[in-house]
Amino acid sequence: MGSAGKSQLLSFMDELIPTIRTALCDNMPEVRESAGLAFSTLYKSAGLQAIDEIVPTLLHALEDDQTSDTALDGLKQILSVRTTAVLPHILPKLVHLPLSAFNAHALGALAEVAGSGLNFHLGTILPALLSAMGSEEKDVQNLAKEAAETVTLVIDEEGVESLISELLKGVGDSQASIRRSSSYLIGYFFKNSKLYLVDEAPNIISTLIILLSDSDPSTVVVAWEALSRVISSVPKEVLPSYVKLVRDAVSTSRDRERRKKKGGPILIPGFCLPKALQPLLPIFLQGLISGSAELREQAALGLGELIEVTSEQALKEFVIPITGPLIRIIGDRFPWQVKSAILSTLSIMIRKGGMALKPFLPQLQTTFVKCLQDSTRTVRSSAALALGKLSALSTRVDPLVGDLLSSLQTSEGGVREAILTALKGVIKHAGKSVGSAVRSRVFILLRDLIHNDDDQVRISAASILGIISQYMEDAQLTDLLQELSSLLSSPSWSARHGSVLTIKSMLRHNPTAICLSPFFQSIVDDLKETLKDEKFPLRETSTKALGRLVLHQIQHEPSSSTAHLDILSSVVSALHDDSSEVRRRALSALKAVAKANPSTILAHISVIGPSLAECLKDGSTPVRLAAERCALHVFQLTKGTENVQGAQKFITGLDARRLSKYPELSDDSEDSEDDSASG
Repeated sequence: MGSAGKSQLLSFMDELIPTIRTALCDNMPEVRESAGLAFSTLYKSAGLQAIDEIVPTLLHALEDDQTSDTALDGLKQILSVRTTAVLPHILPKLVHLPLSAFNAHALGALAEVAGSGLNFHLGTILPALLSAMGSEEKDVQNLAKEAAETVTLVIDEEGVESLISELLKGVGDSQASIRRSSSYLIGYFFKNSKLYLVDEAPNIISTLIILLSDSDPSTVVVAWEALSRVISSVPKEVLPSYVKLVRDAVSTSRDRERRKKKGGPILIPGFCLPKALQPLLPIFLQGLISGSAELREQAALGLGELIEVTSEQALKEFVIPITGPLIRIIGDRFPWQVKSAILSTLSIMIRKGGMALKPFLPQLQTTFVKCLQDSTRTVRSSAALALGKLSALSTRVDPLVGDLLSSLQTSEGGVREAILTALKGVIKHAGKSVGSAVRSRVFILLRDLIHNDDDQVRISAASILGIISQYMEDAQLTDLLQELSSLLSSPSWSARHGSVLTIKSMLRHNPTAICLSPFFQSIVDDLKETLKDEKFPLRETSTKALGRLVLHQIQHEPSSSTAHLDILSSVVSALHDDSSEVRRRALSALKAVAKANPSTILAHISVIGPSLAECLKDGSTPVRLAAERCALHVFQLTKGTENVQGAQKFITGLDARRLSKYPELSDDSEDSEDDSASG
């Protein structure tokens, strides 16, 4: 055939084609191989006619159990010599869904021969294999998986883009089995391919992290394994450049999880698996150890975000490898932004890692105390908050409190503020472990600071005294209440303010002590008097204190109606204050009481209703909004139409109906915004 001319060959086609066709299906491999070469020579002259007359017969023979194996080898022979010409004729016949086990096997066998010739046919072959990898039949599943693995490894640089594009399409599929198969193949490709894939890694890493919040648990596991394989294939020195994209992807994954959940902590399912953080940890640790100052800051913040969405169980084995480098780097001379980011992450770690941090307690304590002296306010505040949380894990807090008190006496300005914040945290988290001698030192020192000229010092000192009052002996408590009572009538406004602040804090942390004290009535009278003080911070704090008092009373002595009315009336009088902030505080207090004990409020509705109705028309938006939330609970508007009608003695029917549609539980953050700052 090689020596004959084209016209001579064409006149012998009727004899040549059946011969080659038969030889391609011969039992002897040598015959099939020679037939393949003969086919190639014939194709040179006969072109498509050679394909059209021979390939369909071979494809037909594939369907017959007796001839399928030799026919498949025949196809491989002609494919090995004429890939580009023959592939488009073979593939469509083999990819019909559902894929049979033989067709899956055939696709794998042909892929091996076709090699990079498959680059342009990935859109035909891969979707069929991905679908078959999720088949119910085990042999179809296994053969499709083997074929797909072969396909991913035979393509060359030219085909990488098409392959990645098909796999990403699969990862976004609505069928979990296809998302799973695609994730598996991505991991397989990155682990086993000899091609340079670093440029493809970022997009894939983002996609797989987002898949860690997939609704199908087995897809999550496969995506996590693929993520490990992709990141392992990237050179170590490239990893820090992925910090930002990983943070963005974790954030997207967290948002997806948040939309699925209604409240509660948000954990990404992929970070609740055993060894959860192993794939991503090298990226952040490399960034933390070897990056620029800005990158170290990003890496520290990213670690914090990662810890937030990881379950406590999965976090356990990573506490030590994460905490060690953070402590090491915060001790170096880095800008305040890096220190602040590390402190915020350590704070999250303390909350979630708990007792697993025990080996680091002394180092962490020393680190935080040192940071209290930092020149930057953000670093000082973060260290103070972290120290408070850390003290809850410590069994011996006396030395720490003693050190803080000594530093307090020698410090000033922002450092003193930070030390007070730290002291407040320590007393709040570990107050019951403070010995009586140290407690007395706290009392003596802070008693002087509650009438300090500096607002922040006064607020912190008062808050701490209120917290530690829970652990004071009776004699000390009596001393404190006596002092507070006398300060309430002091000519100095800062002394009066400090006294009211301390009473407000005690009414939160130890209200019974005030209610049972011989000074109770005079304290209440003074608080009522303070509602008329010319200084608005005093009126605001007093409103809050009276609100807490009435809340405590109705929860602990619900039957004492006249006592409630006396204090309730004072809180209601604050609704007419000149300061919008005082009016808002009074509304917040009434709402809290209404939520705790609606019947008490309804019993005194004639006292509260008219003033509350005025606040709904207030010129200040925050006051109006607070009045709406308050009215919802005071008039019990979500509890039936008779309440909506009853409220119309005080407010318009339109307002009553509008407010009754508000969600009842949209504002459970009651006191938190105020108390985080002022106790």
